[in-house]
Amino acid sequence: MSSTKQTEAPSSTAITTRLVLFYLVSTLLILFCTNWFQFQALSDDLDYEDNDFLVERIATLRSIIARHPDALKDQIPADDQSQHTRYLVRVQDAQGRTVLQSPGMSGLPVELFPPAVTTAEKIGHGTRHQGADKKSYLLNSAWAEGRGDSHFRLVQVALDITEEDALMSKYLFKMGVSILIGLLLAAGLAIFITRKGLQPLQNMASTVAQITETDLHQRIRTVSWPKELDQLTVALDAMLGRLEESFARLTEFSANLAHELRTPLNNLRGEAEVALSRARSNDEYRRIIESSMEEYERLSRMVGDILFLARPDQGHLPQMIDARGEIETLAEYYRNLADEQQITISIEGSGSVSVDPHLFQRAVGNIISNALHYTLSGGQITVKIHPAGDGSLEVAIEDDGMGVAPCELPLIFDRFYRSPQARQRHNQGSGLGLAIVRSIMALHGGTVSVSSNPGAGTVVTLKFPRQEVVSPR
Repeated sequence: MSSTKQTEAPSSTAITTRLVLFYLVSTLLILFCTNWFQFQALSDDLDYEDNDFLVERIATLRSIIARHPDALKDQIPADDQSQHTRYLVRVQDAQGRTVLQSPGMSGLPVELFPPAVTTAEKIGHGTRHQGADKKSYLLNSAWAEGRGDSHFRLVQVALDITEEDALMSKYLFKMGVSILIGLLLAAGLAIFITRKGLQPLQNMASTVAQITETDLHQRIRTVSWPKELDQLTVALDAMLGRLEESFARLTEFSANLAHELRTPLNNLRGEAEVALSRARSNDEYRRIIESSMEEYERLSRMVGDILFLARPDQGHLPQMIDARGEIETLAEYYRNLADEQQITISIEGSGSVSVDPHLFQRAVGNIISNALHYTLSGGQITVKIHPAGDGSLEVAIEDDGMGVAPCELPLIFDRFYRSPQARQRHNQGSGLGLAIVRSIMALHGGTVSVSSNPGAGTVVTLKFPRQEVVSPR
């Protein structure tokens, strides 16, 4: 029994959640910066106006003291506490005695005010202070000149800014509320916009999910998608194309495999049925078993070839070898079969190449074996070795056999493919030899090419690229 286990993807945050968070952070920064700028601008404007008001009042009092000191009594009612004014004034002489003082000024000691400056100096910014009555004041002071004395009178002015502070507190609260409302609105709009923007991606996912192994011919780019998804549609269509081709090859491979396995199995079954149909002599049983052994050997080779094609990189270890020496060993191995068919095998050239020796012998041996099967008696097989200046090596196997039709050349490296002429000439093959050759060359980063003239012969060229030698461990 087999079970299909769906691979669980690692947990991650949804794109919608990420985009909404990005929108909220961006909106928070924008709202905070704009509101804070407005708040600071309003606060600076009020502070400027308040300081300007204090400077103006001090300048007025200085002028009155310089011209008519006695007129201060009319400017500062000292005994009417029912009268509410926004600012408070205190006037002292040089000895620190209070000359005049506004009602309520007693709660603001002289020491709270900033150092006084003379008329020759510029009046600075006032000092903030919160009194015991929870009122906020802006304090400032300056010396008034009179009777030739630059320190004739000390003028202290306190501006009540309680209402302004309350106004700024309310504005700050409203600013926070507006930022919160803005974030809520931004969150709702971000969710709507994100889902709307990602709708094409969801539609694409739905389209891809509906594609099964039976309809891999479908393509994603048949409808109009946003430009941002264009590369994704191209990649998906390319992947579907590769899957379709792979499934087609797998289907064809399965059909060919079933066909190739069925023939030796039917032969074995037939021979077994014939052997059991009646009593036979020992010699007859021996011939039947020997015939069965040939079919078993054929099945064993076929299974081995299939396993190799499924895992061609097992034990792949390139090393520098003498190509001519390896090919001479192969030629000696096939010499008896060649002599029986009166076929001559010759080798031309020499060279070294970095390959796996076992795979090199298998690739070249498969081609020589094919050449022996499809070359007529008295024919010639020539192996030519051509080293190149870039470190690569070409091995060309030429024969003067039956050749291959031009229409069949693109198919001869497919698994289990055998032309009708090849089946008539040699019906014991499996059609996997050249597929193994192509797999070995791909493993080494090389190429295999074939040229043929029907009735005149075939040339198969193996080109091995230059490779780094890996020392055995």
